[in-house]
Amino acid sequence: IPETGVPQDTGIQDDTTLFRFLSGKKWDIDEALQQYRAMLKWRKEMKVDDIFKWEEENKDKCEAIKDLYPSEHYGFDREGRPLLVHRIGLIPAETFAQRVDRSVFKKYHIAKFERMLNVCRAQSKKLKKPIYQMTVIVDAEGLSFGHRHYKPFFTASSSIDKQNYPEFLSSVTVINAPWVLPTIYGLVQHLIDPNTRNKVTFFQDDYGGALLKKIDRKQIPKDFGGACDKELPVPIVSTKNEEGLETETISMMSSWEVTKRCKDPKGGRFAWVFKLEAYDINFRVEFKGSDDKDFKVIESHEQLKKHEGEYDFKTPGEIKLVFDNTYSYLTSKTVQYLLALHNNESDEDGFAVSTRRTTNKSE
Repeated sequence: IPETGVPQDTGIQDDTTLFRFLSGKKWDIDEALQQYRAMLKWRKEMKVDDIFKWEEENKDKCEAIKDLYPSEHYGFDREGRPLLVHRIGLIPAETFAQRVDRSVFKKYHIAKFERMLNVCRAQSKKLKKPIYQMTVIVDAEGLSFGHRHYKPFFTASSSIDKQNYPEFLSSVTVINAPWVLPTIYGLVQHLIDPNTRNKVTFFQDDYGGALLKKIDRKQIPKDFGGACDKELPVPIVSTKNEEGLETETISMMSSWEVTKRCKDPKGGRFAWVFKLEAYDINFRVEFKGSDDKDFKVIESHEQLKKHEGEYDFKTPGEIKLVFDNTYSYLTSKTVQYLLALHNNESDEDGFAVSTRRTTNKSE
């Protein structure tokens, strides 16, 4: 670690920072040093030491992000770590993507993390023990596939965190998890540092006990079962959120299929979800790799009302979801669905698909 040329008042050369870098690399000194040096270079390029000055000079832009981005320091956990409440399910993702410049968001995110680091340093002095991590509650209520518009911003912030703020999170507790969350998380978990992924826990409900193990009841918001009266952050635009699913009506005695291709030579991952508000439908998934002549059935089910799944592959290929209503002589079925792709070399959302309808002509 260089003894000169590193601003001492920023805290980036203190023992706890060096500990975080070493811990993040499993005590591999060479790798930790390489990451630390890259962080110093990044701080210089991004002018991180002047980030609060930048924030003041761009106050209007920062306030515009804050209006759409309900995330706030809410108190402290039982160890004295700062507690951050992040209500990702309330982010009006499409509006956010339309109004917020990604480069400005990166700076905003850096300023937020630098401010939380300052809170950690103040706590260390106050409690006379090292405080170098924060505890996070993620409220996922309202999360849907409409939040795919937020993915480029999540990608940008995750990249910053992984490289420049290792081991800054003590734990992440995701509460009010909707049914679509496993599929959404499956599409973005590769963006998160592996050490951080191991600290994430998910709860649909009954999360009170998990929160109380880490946080005193007086510090937990009342909306989450605690006793703290401080209002939770909410966006200042309408928070009404559709699920972001496509809708297709499949006639009686007919089937309908949706296909999607991946041209990436390294392959990727397809993920899908669907549901019917009424009735049920037969469903199967087929895949054809670059070396295959025909589609092969990956999975097949009868009379489902909802389903989700994913499929990893290592070559270019094409997936096909088949919704089969040929067994129904009287009833059409309305399916809400989404088919998404994450490939290894592109950050595109990959939601574009092609469709085809067939009818049971033997009837």
